[in-house]
Amino acid sequence: MIIDLFFDEILKEASIGRVDAVMMYNVLFETKVNGKYLYKASDNMKNNNDLFIPCLEINNLEEFNNLLIEYYNKASVFYNGTLDEDINYDKAVLTLLWNNATSEDFKNPNKYIKRYIDFLDNKLEINNSKYSEILECNIESSIEKEPIYEETPYALHSVCINGESRYDLPVVRFGISDNKAYIYAVQQMNNKKEPSSFEKKIKRKLFKVNDSFEKEDNIDNIEYPENLTGINPGALVALSILFSNLENINVKEVIVPTFLPVRFNAKEISFEVKRNILKNKGYTEDNLDNMILTLKDQHEEIQRNLSDKLLRNVRRIEYNFNNINIYSYPHELDENTHINISEYEDCKNKLLKEIYEINLHTKEELHEIHR
Repeated sequence: MIIDLFFDEILKEASIGRVDAVMMYNVLFETKVNGKYLYKASDNMKNNNDLFIPCLEINNLEEFNNLLIEYYNKASVFYNGTLDEDINYDKAVLTLLWNNATSEDFKNPNKYIKRYIDFLDNKLEINNSKYSEILECNIESSIEKEPIYEETPYALHSVCINGESRYDLPVVRFGISDNKAYIYAVQQMNNKKEPSSFEKKIKRKLFKVNDSFEKEDNIDNIEYPENLTGINPGALVALSILFSNLENINVKEVIVPTFLPVRFNAKEISFEVKRNILKNKGYTEDNLDNMILTLKDQHEEIQRNLSDKLLRNVRRIEYNFNNINIYSYPHELDENTHINISEYEDCKNKLLKEIYEINLHTKEELHEIHR
């Protein structure tokens, strides 16, 4: 049943960029089985030069089917109750899996599905409260379950707390597979309320992450000339918490995917859907062209900022910590950024040093954990 649903409906609809699970999902990719096209992208999609159309290449069909069923069995339980009741739940679970695949993942789907099975199985245990003398507050960190439409099943949530006052640090969405951590996003959650005096105080103190980092230390290079001072200070603190906890469990490699074509295409497809709706309401072609062009430009800028900010964040982490080393940038080894974590020695920045060290297990604590 699940395999039939996937091959007969989802893959067919993905070739036209619109998967109907009662709610419409803008998911676009082609499919090959054993080197032969099962579904090609529609001409309408191929004629849109703003789309990046990946191809799902299934070369070991039996293994693929077994892994897809295994993923479905785990994910359908994990995400149960997280979608509206009228949505075709089975179809949504199998469709949204592909939101987070890179172009290379589409070429190696068995490996990709196995990774997401591991993400569901491997919850990093973090649930603690550490006092920061520099920030003058407790930082409570925990791993929380995420909705199905986010990049990973779990995410690191960290909160600065003083009594009833709190300030949320950016959420780090990541997963662990094959003793490697995959970081997909570091996102500051929007808070439309007027910031409290405590939040303003924490925001000021977080800028201490820039101590010991001057513009002349910008370590820019030809390939990545972006300004490393343009970062979210809280993101560096959240990443320091994650990296220290990864060292605690002896995860020595971190991979940062940079471009997810299904997520990018989804927005582009939505613009065309919007164009058709407004055209039917009588908007002129000139007005529609100008509006869609503006939306597309904004989308490309947002995508560029998301990718650049994530890369800037990990480069700043590398700059400060002598045990964290980026050994491959995107398109050198593959599409991703690859980072190595060795045994902690020191950090150039006092705030990040404190955050890392208060979260890092001592040798005595590690010995007790492994007894």
